[in-house]
Amino acid sequence: MQRLAIVGTGIAGLGAAYYLKDRYEVTLFEKNNYAGGHTNTVDVAGRHGPQSIDTGFIVYNEKTYPNLVRLFRDLQIATEPSNMSFSMHDQDSGLQFSGQSVSTLFAQRRRILSPAHWKFLAEANRFNVTAPQHLEAGRAEGPLEQYLIERGYSERFRESYVYPMASAVWSTAPGRVRHFPAATFIRFFHNHGFLGMNTQLQWRTVSGGARNYVQRIRAAVGARTYLNDPVRSVERDGDRVVVRTENGQQEFDRVLVATHADQALAMLKDPTALEVALLGRFRYENNQALLHTDSGVMPPLRRVWSSWNYKTQIGRDGVRRAATVYYMNRLQNIPGPTDYFVSINDYEDVEPSRILRTINYEHPLFDLAAVRAQDELSRLNESGPVFFAGSYFRYGFHEDALWSGLQAAKRLGHAREPVVSV
Repeated sequence: MQRLAIVGTGIAGLGAAYYLKDRYEVTLFEKNNYAGGHTNTVDVAGRHGPQSIDTGFIVYNEKTYPNLVRLFRDLQIATEPSNMSFSMHDQDSGLQFSGQSVSTLFAQRRRILSPAHWKFLAEANRFNVTAPQHLEAGRAEGPLEQYLIERGYSERFRESYVYPMASAVWSTAPGRVRHFPAATFIRFFHNHGFLGMNTQLQWRTVSGGARNYVQRIRAAVGARTYLNDPVRSVERDGDRVVVRTENGQQEFDRVLVATHADQALAMLKDPTALEVALLGRFRYENNQALLHTDSGVMPPLRRVWSSWNYKTQIGRDGVRRAATVYYMNRLQNIPGPTDYFVSINDYEDVEPSRILRTINYEHPLFDLAAVRAQDELSRLNESGPVFFAGSYFRYGFHEDALWSGLQAAKRLGHAREPVVSV
């Protein structure tokens, strides 16, 4: 049996390992001290014993995550309904609202008489209706900011609706999402039911924490796994590939690099011109996630509290600060009385004594150059012996990473055809 090294134990690498376990002797390499990548479940002391809380991957749906649904079914992973709702709090103007219902759109009752708020809601409705039409007609080209300005959307609508939504979903600073490709943004939001109050999909979460599926995959694969052992180089040597870490080197017949694009390029000893050209187009943003119990970071009005809560404020330097707060009790059906939150890039506002865990993640920045490179990424896996996978192959989410891992697995000899998402 040939030897296959998989660098990275996120869902791209683990998914490929699961479907290739009968064809290769698999070895896993992971730089972190745990397997799972963005699937990172943390245990905290709860009222009735340890409480498992997800800090990276949290929810999925059955429409736009078909490969993950199939994998969970194969692994017999227990899941349960979740709640996906969104709130906005502009700390400068005091604006608070949530898209959960008509009532929460007017959570601040005085705004019922506000022409500006009605105009804002009218713009939201226009965007939700016309943006998919523009996408279908091929009229959603260029950066997101350009698309919105050319169609007459107000600054208030852009700053308090579109940019917050994009920033929250892709864990990207509001200043960067302006340059996000409009077509990619609209397509993703339309497919995931985010454009409207009555278009929401039913989201689900893994019962007991997402690490349950990681443990199930590792048990099924039975691979030798090197944790806390970052790969320093991957070098082609004839028909073999040498993988070097701080603890030594090993030879393999095939290697699947299932990491971020920039990390993949950095570890290649002699990258090809194509690898440099494609992998080099992807940039990443560091994001700090805080698991905590400080409810002071949430909207002042409790009825506005949602699963995803976005807040923004212009700092003393004139730069707009933004943070996203996930309300984990609602997302994972965690019973009270303690409220748990995961804040992204909210390190200045969270009371230090209420912080339970600090975790650093990286998320891809999808500008026009990166999106154009995606059309050619399949060329990286045409011949081997080094193959690539990662969420950067598509939208940057869990299903996208798994999809890329299955595409790579197909190139490596797995016959099962990956499901194509909507």
